[in-house]
Amino acid sequence: MKIKTWVVFLLGLLLMGSSTAFSAETAEKDELKIAMWEDVSTFDPGWMTSGERELVIMSCLYNGLVKYKEGSWEVVPDLAESWEISPDGKAVTFKLRKGVQFHKGFGEMTAEDIKFSFERIIDPAVKSPEKGQWELLDHVEVVDKYTAKLFFKSRKVTLFTSVLPMNTGYIVSKKAVESMGHEKFGKNPVGTGPYALASWKPKQHVKLLAFNNYWGKTPKINKMTFLPIVEDSTCETALKTGEIQVGRSSMITFGSFEKNSKFKVYSKPALKTYWLGMTVNKPPFDKLELRQAFRYAVNVDSLVEAAFYGTAKRANTVLPPGLPDYWADAPVYNQDIKKAKSLMKKAGKPDGFTVNLFVPANDAERIMAEVIKADAAKAGIEVIIEVKEIGAFNEAANKGQTDAYIQFYTSTIDPNYIMQWFAGESWNPSQWRNAKFTNLIKAGASEADPQKRHQIYEDAQKLTDKDAWAIWLTHGTKFWISQRNVNMGPIYPNGRLAPWEMSFN
Repeated sequence: MKIKTWVVFLLGLLLMGSSTAFSAETAEKDELKIAMWEDVSTFDPGWMTSGERELVIMSCLYNGLVKYKEGSWEVVPDLAESWEISPDGKAVTFKLRKGVQFHKGFGEMTAEDIKFSFERIIDPAVKSPEKGQWELLDHVEVVDKYTAKLFFKSRKVTLFTSVLPMNTGYIVSKKAVESMGHEKFGKNPVGTGPYALASWKPKQHVKLLAFNNYWGKTPKINKMTFLPIVEDSTCETALKTGEIQVGRSSMITFGSFEKNSKFKVYSKPALKTYWLGMTVNKPPFDKLELRQAFRYAVNVDSLVEAAFYGTAKRANTVLPPGLPDYWADAPVYNQDIKKAKSLMKKAGKPDGFTVNLFVPANDAERIMAEVIKADAAKAGIEVIIEVKEIGAFNEAANKGQTDAYIQFYTSTIDPNYIMQWFAGESWNPSQWRNAKFTNLIKAGASEADPQKRHQIYEDAQKLTDKDAWAIWLTHGTKFWISQRNVNMGPIYPNGRLAPWEMSFN
């Protein structure tokens, strides 16, 4: 059976058990409904759990001192009108816009809010998962009401590439956080962005309303509703019935939307990283040879073709091609069952072993899991697949409760941001710890010389390859589908939306 035919058959089987029920109110003329993959966990930018689920919404609620210009990676002023960097790069002074108001009557944004927003992330008492982004920050000085000065322990070369323009650079209301407390604030955000939170019903919707006192350009659409729709088939139905205006489809059916004059389609090379991770602190993958055997058992090309239907290419390392620190000579591990069995014998498992594989309830991951199961069986490895809702999946994977998992995350153009998650300090689902890797990532955050920085990140990639805790799968492709009457505005190069720029034709 040809692989694409097999994929259609497999996807059909997977979707037979999926819930296709979907109900939504008819969209008002001033309301845009966007389907997102899964629900948010928090609205607090210092505790973001997923760029894929939460960053677009957070970008509507908050501003940073700087931002990526919509549709590009160009860094431009946002809440800061200007800035000055000291000759040694260890201090940066920001002049703030005056008169910027927070949502819900929490008053004017000042330098006190800048200081609070950044220093709370490095405060060990609050345990922010994003503390690694700001670990070089020493303190923030309030020079005057509209001037804030950031002091660093050493030069922070990622400050303008992945810290300030991303969620950890978003400014929160000091008054709001202190009056509500961290946990309550995560459900009742107060920012300065073009939209304010109107309501959140977990697993049902996130509703945003244009902020009347927004300091910048007034959004053209008054209401934004984000609907957590897990199944691609459900999302397709909602698009076809007009219950949502922006969404996605499965890779297999994407072509039908391209041919349908009622829709517009958009495609971007995603800055995602998908990988098959192995938990290294317990059997079976506490043995290097068994991790290497698993790597040789899996046919990466086949599973990427199956899950992405020819729209994406395989990955050979954590960084996407095209980034300045990409490891161009990374080894390509093709399926080699004979070598896999040899490594298993060396590890004392000549008759095979069993692997529990956790995957989130997404079509692509479930298809990849089925291909992995079939591949591994050829080497005598039994793979038991367990599909989990995203919250349960993240909790189990992050605690190392499974032998293996399929994970992905969306990133930026900065290698440090992409790789620092594996430094083992705040988030590391494989439970992998490598002191050399951690030290390299820290060094890369301060190294300004491009050639030295490249060598640092290449060496870090070599360490992940040597320890074989991950099988890199693909960097994916990002697709969006909209109704014909929707103007999507500029879309970022990695496919991230800028809803405040959207309008109806």
